[in-house]
Amino acid sequence: MIAVSSFRPFRDSPEAARNQARAFASWLPVFDHVFYLNAPEPALASPQTTFVPGPNPPPIHLLAQLCAIGREPACIINADIVLQPKARRVLRGTLAKFDAASSFRLEYTGDMRNAKRVDNGLDLFVAWPAVWRKCWPVMPRDFRIGKPVWDCWLHAWLRDECRLGYTDLSGHKFVFHPRHSRKAPA
Repeated sequence: MIAVSSFRPFRDSPEAARNQARAFASWLPVFDHVFYLNAPEPALASPQTTFVPGPNPPPIHLLAQLCAIGREPACIINADIVLQPKARRVLRGTLAKFDAASSFRLEYTGDMRNAKRVDNGLDLFVAWPAVWRKCWPVMPRDFRIGKPVWDCWLHAWLRDECRLGYTDLSGHKFVFHPRHSRKAPA
């Protein structure tokens, strides 16, 4: 299973850099490979990481297009999302039964044990490549991570397109988003 994301350049914000580095560390046990549609960032380099240079921030349809070209399930995930270790088991189990899934996030400040849902932000979308191949051509071209609307659109598209092959993973409570000092693309 792969993760596809785009991060805010580390030089732009020490807070965003810390949040994204923490998130990345939580992904390594979950995903077999991580693709970032960004220029290389040494703090995110690993044998599991590939950087794909392009526009910054890249449009979501490019992330979805990258998800479509493989043979294994792929996840679009915001760069500052921390996943619990059980995420690998949950995602693999889900994709053994469903074509696609998404999850609302739980916001935390410091300690994730006190995290709670504070908004309708969706920061994790996973599907088989066949689903992504149908999705990316119809996705509006102006959607970007860190900007409103794209997550609601993608959630609704997956739910409607996949119908019985879609599930909401929010009840598993494994997707955590740090509270930002200010809202900024992550």
